[in-house]
This record gives sequence, C-alpha cells and structure tokens, in this order.
Amino acid sequence: MERHKFDLDQEMLEELSFEFDPVDFVKGLGLDDARSLEGNTASFEEYGRNLALSSIEKGERRPDRVYEVMNEAVAKTGEMKFPLVPQRYIELAYLGIQPFRRLWVVQNNSKVFSYKLNKCSVFDAITRWYGEKTATKMMCRAVCFALLKEIFAHFDFSIKASLEADMASNGRCQFKIEQE
Repeated sequence: MERHKFDLDQEMLEELSFEFDPVDFVKGLGLDDARSLEGNTASFEEYGRNLALSSIEKGERRPDRVYEVMNEAVAKTGEMKFPLVPQRYIELAYLGIQPFRRLWVVQNNSKVFSYKLNKCSVFDAITRWYGEKTATKMMCRAVCFALLKEIFAHFDFSIKASLEADMASNGRCQFKIEQE
C-alpha cells in the first residue's frame, strides 16, 4: 500500500520561517526613524513577493497528498482552481512566518476568497522596533498585497484584493480577494 503524506512538510515551513523571519526583516531595514519606514513600501513589497515565490518553489517541490488530490479534481472538473490552488501557497507563506497553525478562511468559493489574520508577526515587529504609532499606519499591508498579487499571478489569475479590517483598527487583518 502506498503511503501518502497528508500534512504540510514541517521542514519546508521551518525553512520559510528561517528565510523570512519578520523580526529579521524589520530590523534589517536599518532605518533611522518611523518616517523612513513609511517611505519604504518597496521593501515591504519585495519581502512579500519573495516570500510568495519561495512558497511556490518549495511547495511545488514538496507536494502533499491533499494538494495532489486537489490538482487531480481541478484537472478533472475544470473548476475551483480559484481559489483552492493559490490558497495553498498563501497558507504556506503565512504558516512559515506567522505564530498560528492554520489560516482562518472566512469565505471560499469560485468568486471570492477571504481570510483573516488574528495575529501578525510583521505588525508586531514594527510595533516593537518603531513603536505602536508607526505600526498603526499599516505599512505592513504592502507585504500581504504583494504576496497575494504574486501568488495569484503565478496561477494566471487577475484579482482585486482589499483589506476589509486591519490590525490597528480591528485587532485583526481580513483580506478579500475577488477574481476579475
């Protein structure tokens, strides 16, 4: 009997965690003040894009049985590639850098994918290194938007992504992705 691996490869998540440690990223910006941080959106976007690309590369190299079955179903039916396939890589990215064990999906259908983050290590790192006032400006959202754009584009989806709630105002971030 063939043995299947159904869970995500923990070594892969540890590699992502090491490569994209949010504290190292924020400290590594080496900026003098909060104003410099606010003007550094490109660094946040690059971090998000690189995290997405690494998640895709590692995830494609180490598929689990759940992903294999999902791809077989998508190939057979021609349906649900959006959002199921990109969702896997979004989960890989977040599980690699965040202090939680699952992504909280709010909505998941052929038109909309929505999820929330009840904790965020990037937001927390900004708060720690640059203060709460700076963190509440939510520059970190550039990481998530770049991550989403890169992953969905990799799978040939044009999307509209929005932030429906944010850590500063709501104590959580909630993203909504719609297929265009």
